[in-house]
Amino acid sequence: MMDVLGSVDMIVLAITLLISTSIGIAFAIRNRSNKSTDDYYFGGRKIHPIPVAASLAVSFVSAMAVISLPVEIYLYGSIFAWNVVAQLIATMVAVIWYVPLYHRLNITSVYQYLEWRFNRAMRMMASICSCINLFLYLGLIIYLPALALSATTSLSLHAAIPITSLVCTFYTSIGGMNAVVWTDVLQCVVMVCGMLGAFVMAVKEVGGFDEMMEAAYRGGRMNMNKFDLDPRTRSTFWSLVIGIGLNSCYQTGCDQVYTQRYLSCRNTRSARIALLLTLIPGIFFTMICVGNGLAMYAFFEKCDPYMSGDLDKVDQLMPTMVVALFQDIPGMAGLFVAAAYCGTLSSVSSGINAMSALILHDFIKPCSVGFEKKTEYVLATSISILLGVLIMALAYVMSFSSSSLVTIFVSFSGWIAGPMIGVFTMGIFMPWVNSKGAVFGFVTGWIAVGWIGLSAMMSPNLYSPEPMKGKLTLSVDSCRDGNLTNNMSKVKNDTDFNSTNITESSWITKTIYSVSPFWYSAIGGLVCLFVGNAASLVTGRNKSSKINAASNADENEDEET
Repeated sequence: MMDVLGSVDMIVLAITLLISTSIGIAFAIRNRSNKSTDDYYFGGRKIHPIPVAASLAVSFVSAMAVISLPVEIYLYGSIFAWNVVAQLIATMVAVIWYVPLYHRLNITSVYQYLEWRFNRAMRMMASICSCINLFLYLGLIIYLPALALSATTSLSLHAAIPITSLVCTFYTSIGGMNAVVWTDVLQCVVMVCGMLGAFVMAVKEVGGFDEMMEAAYRGGRMNMNKFDLDPRTRSTFWSLVIGIGLNSCYQTGCDQVYTQRYLSCRNTRSARIALLLTLIPGIFFTMICVGNGLAMYAFFEKCDPYMSGDLDKVDQLMPTMVVALFQDIPGMAGLFVAAAYCGTLSSVSSGINAMSALILHDFIKPCSVGFEKKTEYVLATSISILLGVLIMALAYVMSFSSSSLVTIFVSFSGWIAGPMIGVFTMGIFMPWVNSKGAVFGFVTGWIAVGWIGLSAMMSPNLYSPEPMKGKLTLSVDSCRDGNLTNNMSKVKNDTDFNSTNITESSWITKTIYSVSPFWYSAIGGLVCLFVGNAASLVTGRNKSSKINAASNADENEDEET
């Protein structure tokens, strides 16, 4: 591909990366005399709620919001806007129950709670699954901005991946939580500017807001009233509010990335304020993603560049539109690519810091006789560096995937989120559930969802072809000839192949394997709760008096306030 980012664009991108790196160096110098893991992982537990809120908001928004979520709206419509309700539910659940619990326990790993409530085996399993989930997620989102850079410059995808990995690994490993939080603030601002700039320019290009909405109605993208109860339909009100809602509850209540930020605040009140403030940028990011997706559909209404063969991957749609929009405006295309990079930098730095904390506190320290303060700090930074290298390697693997990255992430995340929210729910609200029930429930929920997800992903032509279950129509009517004829023949053959398989496939393929990945969290959670309660009943359920009082969110609050 020819270079489409000019010198001004590259300067904008370079300045963003340079400032992020400088923040890490600044905090490394500032904290050189206070090298402790408490400062490295929790910023000394005294960070102000406002920067913590910005950090929370962008930690899981990432480049997914900048590049891939608009593609989700482009393909499946504005129904995704119901994600706002899911965010609200998850935030309130965490504010009411999880935040005060974790501050009262003053934990370093969120899964310490599971050891106190159940046993060490439960803590280890949960921590391992969380690390796997984070590892896969970070590999995906490192790949995304590299995809944007390769789509807008002559730099190859495999050359762009190390740039992203090295920058965020560097400032995270040397600066710790303070560097992560304050770079997140910068990156939040850049993401807002980049995404908003793309939306405003796209609306202007298609003839105004009314023209964009008319195109969305013509293409069936204004489908907010989709209350279909069929779980095989990819995106509905129910799958988003319940399925994605449970996924969000896992993030806000059971995830180390969020928990570390709660504990970096001075007290429960500050942490609650920080979490509530995340709703403002969170809702904005969701709505601007919907807007960019609709604007992108209006822009490509008559010629979808992926179907026409001009693009190799569907996730290149957003960078392609931005390049076309800003080719005569120096710096703006660079700002968008910088926004994608900022999304990834924020998420990867948060994830590396969180995984490093889990590995150190859940696996290394319990098996050792104790470390000196300096040794523990060196271990923390070394683990962060190693994780950065491994995640970069995973991003290379992800670059060979042809699936939509939103689908991949939701599938993987659902395998972990459902059973995890299930076991935390049993721990906090079901005192009769014992350790055997928790372990059996968690493992069974994970196996059930993993079986469904893997079967679906390994048989893409057998499980619910998306054109039949939610994907909206696209047009190539106004495309130039080029690769169009061959590509349309390929699309037709693929569709015929899918239809044949659906007709001839088994009952289980047409039902269970066809469930929308947005429901995976709900399935895993329900299986975990059912098996956990049943196993506890069979093996002898707990008596309330036997439960460690420290693990209960409501006990001893007055004494410790």
